Amino acid sequence: MSYPMIEIGDLMLKRNGSVDPSKFPDETFELHSIPAFDKGTPDIVKGSEIGSSKQLVQENDVMISKIVPHIRRASVVCPKGDYRQIASGEWIVFRSDIIYPDYLKHVLISDTFNKQFMATVSGVGGSLVRARPAFVAKIKIALPPLAEQRRIASILDQADTLRQKRQQAIEKLDQLLQATFIDMFGDPLTNPKKWEVFKLGDLTNKIQSGNTPKGGADNYIEKGITFIRSQNVLKNQMSLEDVVYISEKIHSQMKNSSLKHGDLLITKTGRINTENSSLGRAAIYLGKDDSANLNGHVYLMRLKENLNRIFILSIITSDSYYKYIRSVCVGVDKYQLNKEHLENFPIVQPPIELQNKYSDIIQVIESQKPLLLEQLKLAEDLFKTLQQKAFNGTL
Repeated sequence: MSYPMIEIGDLMLKRNGSVDPSKFPDETFELHSIPAFDKGTPDIVKGSEIGSSKQLVQENDVMISKIVPHIRRASVVCPKGDYRQIASGEWIVFRSDIIYPDYLKHVLISDTFNKQFMATVSGVGGSLVRARPAFVAKIKIALPPLAEQRRIASILDQADTLRQKRQQAIEKLDQLLQATFIDMFGDPLTNPKKWEVFKLGDLTNKIQSGNTPKGGADNYIEKGITFIRSQNVLKNQMSLEDVVYISEKIHSQMKNSSLKHGDLLITKTGRINTENSSLGRAAIYLGKDDSANLNGHVYLMRLKENLNRIFILSIITSDSYYKYIRSVCVGVDKYQLNKEHLENFPIVQPPIELQNKYSDIIQVIESQKPLLLEQLKLAEDLFKTLQQKAFNGTL
């Protein structure tokens, strides 16, 4: 079934008014900001704590973030409570009686819309890169009858809820991993249990950055030596979904960064304030010796004999270290860990028997993750399939 198409600018709020909360220092506002979206609830703040003018919004307004890297965040303004509702200027706001808010929210986060939305982005980098509302307004979307919009939104909401539950199950498992570490060893940086502390450089035989061969992607071949890039190093796990390969000849020219089974890998570049930042992600390489190499955005850390790499990985991927890494890295917009930073990482070393006990517990917990990841992928695939059908009129 085909539906009429409209320009989304027909739904865009052109003049929704604004307010400077600082002129109302004692008034409490309900602030819909980008960070508040990531937390899942608006901020309740005094006007004196808000430093710039904000948009006035109301219940059922639909908003999409226009700032990179926070693209693909869409929200429906919640029912009004006791406070005036305001929103950051980084939102594009939509309001219309001809569109069901939850339907529009799903349109805004769909693959089809996002591809067109990203084509409107302009800027010089970092926080200056934004979608341009005047160009966004030209994007056309399908407009089914309201009853059909509600039906589509209901189906997608249910599929999205399933997807979120699967994701939350994985997050709870990760929280259990962190809680187990804290219970056994305490915070790895504040070290309340007074364990002996070593520099990572003293615990390794080698810390080495990879290299990007001259010619970059022109060197990639269909099959050969696995070439690990930053997108292949996730938190506590490797991902080979987007892996590329290089020739034996190039591999032999990069012997210093040839990997051994059990090497720790850590990504060295990325932004510091984004949800899925590539900076400081770490995992263990479990492939065969000398069957993989690294590009210039990843370090290998080869531990000395008789050290527990699972324990040390847990330190580096802990919440405390997430903040620590961002406090020591250098750069503007895109930040970097230098080799010296890694060498000076403080690593607590409790008795090895206790580390091994922890490692055994972690492996039992981690053994549950593959099934959860498979269930999450199925839920995500289902959501995408329903999304595609919804917006091409076949749902």
